[in-house]
Amino acid sequence: MKLIAALAGLVFVVAGVFALLWFAMPGFQRGFEPAKIIQVKAYLDNRCPLADEAFLAFAPQQNRTARFYDKVAVMRLPEDATIQLTLSNAYPDFQYDDVPQDVAAEVVLTADCSVSPRLRSIFDSMNQQFKQ
Repeated sequence: MKLIAALAGLVFVVAGVFALLWFAMPGFQRGFEPAKIIQVKAYLDNRCPLADEAFLAFAPQQNRTARFYDKVAVMRLPEDATIQLTLSNAYPDFQYDDVPQDVAAEVVLTADCSVSPRLRSIFDSMNQQFKQ
């Protein structure tokens, strides 16, 4: 009998803590909801000597790509996804390694072949950190 009362008390405490977290912390509640799907318009800023057709918008977590038409690629992705540039399989002799960025309703994906995207990302971070 004491065991049943102890288990009932434990269940009551756990349910109370869960209810407190659920109502007092909205972020906790959103953790159980699926990510909202948004339409992402990715604009291509091509600074490379390659044709625009060589590039694709790529969502790595979803393993999905989209072609650019008139420098715009449209994808429907979860709002917590990332997007980056990649090269089309039609250009196997070239390699382009981009840094993923968070999705938004509109993003600009820059293809700059004069400097590595990863190196550009490091320089941008350093500029932001030491900005006066």
